[in-house]
Amino acid sequence: MMDQLEKQQLLKILQCNPLGMIYIDPKGKVAWVNDNFPIISGISSLQVIGKDANSVPAEYYNLFDEEATIHLSALDNRPEIWLVVSSQSLADGSRIQYVKDATLVRQLAKEKDELKGKISELNIIDEVTGLLNPRGLYQSLEPQVSRSRRYNNMLSILIMRIENLEGIYKNLGYEKGHQLLQAISEILNDQMRWADSIGRLSDNEFMLIMPETPQDIAGHLADKIRERLSELTMPELNGDTLDLCTKVGMVQWQKGEDTRLLMQRARTTLKESKEIHVALA
Repeated sequence: MMDQLEKQQLLKILQCNPLGMIYIDPKGKVAWVNDNFPIISGISSLQVIGKDANSVPAEYYNLFDEEATIHLSALDNRPEIWLVVSSQSLADGSRIQYVKDATLVRQLAKEKDELKGKISELNIIDEVTGLLNPRGLYQSLEPQVSRSRRYNNMLSILIMRIENLEGIYKNLGYEKGHQLLQAISEILNDQMRWADSIGRLSDNEFMLIMPETPQDIAGHLADKIRERLSELTMPELNGDTLDLCTKVGMVQWQKGEDTRLLMQRARTTLKESKEIHVALA
């Protein structure tokens, strides 16, 4: 069918192609461009016809590449443009370059990334455990500390750290490591009262926020958590055993403390606490 088309008909088809098109002769010079090329590229046909890669404006040098993405910064008379270039070699050594305007796609991708970032900033749920993430924990802790500072109410926090989580992930893989975190999350969740908040403070740390709770009651809770951890079983281990090493630190809010000082003291207590080893099967 193509053999039956007259030269003028074929040229008309090429001129109407929605992509920009450049014909580069065997010597590497532009011999022809279609009507859409200057519209898409932002450069006139006179600036490229008869030119090779070394004689066109520097920002258009990559028009001669087999594949390229070209970013053209905004000018007074031209908006920002993103171009995608692909090439088709012909039998005589010449080439057809196809130029596509990818500006809208880039803008949509940028807007998507920005929106994703905003959603991430608003998210307060840990993806692995379903508990509060650090953002959610601090959003819960800050008003509780403010309340204690204002009304002298009791407030305790407990931080539990898995000392050997990195080794567990290395030996068992991320899937089983995540399953362990989820199992521990369920244990902690079971001990939580309606007023308490619980979350994943970091990769290997959990935190419980306990309003109206003195340290001795928090201590009893820590003992229950240790007991439950010692009873933890993981069918996913398939007969293997796992040494789970944890530390628990807890403190009660003291008069004059803000959130930073309370957390600092909790971490000091955590650092000084004894390791607890549990053999899981």
